[in-house]
Amino acid sequence: MRTVFSNLTILDVKQECKPVHAMDIVVEDGKIASVHRHEKQEGEIDCTGMYAMPGLINAHAHLFGTGTPSKILSGGGLQTAVLKFIKTRAGGKVLDALVSSAAKQELLSGVTTLRAVGDFNYSDIRLRDRLNAGKGDLGPRVIACGPAITVPGGHGAGTFARVAQTPQELAALAQEHVRAGADWIKICITGGVMDAKKRGAPGEVKMTQEQVRAVCDEAHRLGKRVAAHIQSTLGMQIGIDGGVDTCEHGAPVDRERLAVLASRGGAQVVTYSPAVPCARLSHEITKLNETACFNSETVMKGMTECAEEAEDMGVAVGLGTDASCPFCTQYGMWRELDYYAKITGRGEKKAIELATIGNAAILGIDDITGSIEEGKSADILILDKDPSKDLSALKDISILCAMGRVINCPSPKKNKSMEEALDALSKELENEKR
Repeated sequence: MRTVFSNLTILDVKQECKPVHAMDIVVEDGKIASVHRHEKQEGEIDCTGMYAMPGLINAHAHLFGTGTPSKILSGGGLQTAVLKFIKTRAGGKVLDALVSSAAKQELLSGVTTLRAVGDFNYSDIRLRDRLNAGKGDLGPRVIACGPAITVPGGHGAGTFARVAQTPQELAALAQEHVRAGADWIKICITGGVMDAKKRGAPGEVKMTQEQVRAVCDEAHRLGKRVAAHIQSTLGMQIGIDGGVDTCEHGAPVDRERLAVLASRGGAQVVTYSPAVPCARLSHEITKLNETACFNSETVMKGMTECAEEAEDMGVAVGLGTDASCPFCTQYGMWRELDYYAKITGRGEKKAIELATIGNAAILGIDDITGSIEEGKSADILILDKDPSKDLSALKDISILCAMGRVINCPSPKKNKSMEEALDALSKELENEKR
């Protein structure tokens, strides 16, 4: 099948989102067949006055939730009952349906590639396989980790993470994940915001360097890279010294270790989407305790310091939403760009670059997607307004092309009350920037 999008302004994400005017994009068999100066063609889709950019890449998401605040996330009897249910046959079907719905929302919001970094019972791997076989509903290209790996008492233990203790047992878990089809391995080195017990200390170290090294060495031996949940300086030191490839979230760390991370092609993936609302909205709204709200601010500041230092040193920085956390919807990737642009002050163009070709390079798929170039996957967003001047243009996509599949006016289902709260928060950040 051949589709021609004509007379567009293309944002060249390899050249700081430089606009290239009056261009046609020809799509054939799911790929970009050519990109050339506008010429009238039969059957073209006239896009005069519109803008084209690559599809968004969400480098850090979970597909088991909607982002709606819930007491289930805080543990207790209700969480225990839910976890027990999803291990049943009926519960497994419900889980798969939830994950499939989340993937559809991601796609309809402009995310054409997603790295899923922690699931229940390999649900993301099953989804990926269904989508690849053409047996699933709508969804983006999925890069799946399966369940995360941690130690007893670690972040996600008993929920989206599986637990082992000795280096040998941890290496065996990595082997098991690879046999199950994991594309990456995810580990949780430190605790997180929701399981922290002290104000100002969200990243309590849970894994030793020996334990981290055991997983990394085995994953690398099997040809897989390792993403690590880290929210403290000590955790960053242990992770980088232990061999991780991407530091998820992140915290301040010395330049020497950032240089080591850069030398092996590593990166930091920031996730402002949970940190900003959980830090700035009241705990009555987020349904988190006051300690978690306070610690979210700590994470946000540490993540920013690390990202700014990393970028200044030439270390790759990526963007992800951490979808499923409170106020992290499956259709909110554009907000991640907006938070990054405003909080770091590096602007809309840099945010777009990181969320497209930047994330593609971090995930090792920049030869496949991430920019609008001949031979790459036809992952394209066509917009009425220029997102490099106003990222909210990404809220309303006119035409979505994902691996060549064209969807006109995609419309994800949105939570009105959450959107109102997040819109108000975005305005507050804009005022702070001024």
